[in-house]
Amino acid sequence: MALVLQGGPDGTKEGTANAMALAGAKQACTGNLPSDRGFLYTSCTLHTLLPGSETQGAYAGLIPSKANENDFMMAMGYFPSKAIQTAANGNGNKLFAIADFEFTPPVGNIVSVMYSEDQIGYLAGLLAGEVGKTRGGKVAVIGGVDQPSVRRQVNGFGSGVRIACPTCKAYGLYAGTFDANAKLSTTAGSLLKDKKVSVVFNAASIFGTMTLKNLTTQVGIYGIGSGSDEWITNWAYGSVPGSEHILTSIQTDYSVLVRSVMESVLHANLTGGSTVFYGVNPDPKQSAIKLAPVHEAEGVFTKEIQKKMEGYVADMARGKLTTGVDHKSGESRNSGE
Repeated sequence: MALVLQGGPDGTKEGTANAMALAGAKQACTGNLPSDRGFLYTSCTLHTLLPGSETQGAYAGLIPSKANENDFMMAMGYFPSKAIQTAANGNGNKLFAIADFEFTPPVGNIVSVMYSEDQIGYLAGLLAGEVGKTRGGKVAVIGGVDQPSVRRQVNGFGSGVRIACPTCKAYGLYAGTFDANAKLSTTAGSLLKDKKVSVVFNAASIFGTMTLKNLTTQVGIYGIGSGSDEWITNWAYGSVPGSEHILTSIQTDYSVLVRSVMESVLHANLTGGSTVFYGVNPDPKQSAIKLAPVHEAEGVFTKEIQKKMEGYVADMARGKLTTGVDHKSGESRNSGE
C-alpha cells in the first residue's frame, strides 16, 4: 500500500492532515495481519510518498512512477487528482483512492473519498448559533470559491445556525479564492465588521485564516477554524495574536478516514468507480468530522455549550438532525431538521 502525503513546508507536523493520515495508515497496515479477522491479505507493507511541493507538477513526477509497485495507492486533495487519474489509466488492475476530491464522472478503479462537507458547515453553524445568541445574534461564514464543495459548507452553516439560534442572522460571503490576498481580505473583514458579527467560520482555507487573524485581533470576533486544529497549526499553539478568540476548529480527521479506507481495502470491501462519505460519529475515535479541543476560549465555548454540542453530534449521527443540503449542487433543500 502507498499513502501519498501532501507537499509543502509542514511535513508531518502535529495537527496537520499528513500527521493524521500517516497515523491512520499505520493503524490499518500493521505488517502481519491476523487470520481470524477476515483480511484478504496475510500481510501489509506501507510505503509513504512525499512530493517536493503541493503542486500538480510535483505529484505528476511521483505518483505514476510508483503506481505499479503497490496494490493500492491513496492521495489527498485536488493537486494529486490528475496524477492519480494518469496512474489509474495506466494500471487498470490496481485500485486507487483520493480523499477530498470527487471524480465526476467516476473512474472505474478510483474511489473518491469525501468528507460530508455539509456536516462540517452544519456543526460550525450549530456552534456559532450557540455562541452568537448571547453576543448580538449575528454570525457569518467565509467561503472560498463558489463551487459545490464550498456551497455545501456555507449552506450547511446556515442550516446549523437556524437550529441552534432561530432568531440569529447568518451571513455568508464567497471570497472567490482560497489563496492569501491581503487587499481582498481587508475588504471581506470590513464587510463583516460592518455587519457586527460576533462569530465567523472559516470555509476559505488560507484566505479565511488570514481574514480571521485580522478579525480576532482588530475587533475581537470569535473564530471557528476548519480542516486542522487551527489553534495548533495557524495560531502556533497560542503564540500568534488572536489565538484566545479561536473557539475551536471543525477538524476533518484523516486518521479515521485513511484507517477506514485502508482496512476496507484489506478486507476487499472497497469498490472502484464509487464515492464514499465520512461524517460525524458520537465516538470521537470513530468520527471523521469532529470538534477540535477548546484551548483558550473556555470562557466563551463553555462546558455547557460543549455538552450541547455533544448532543447535536449524537443527533446528527442518528439522523435526527440533517443538514438539508443537496450534495450535487450544494444548495439548501430545507431549513435543516
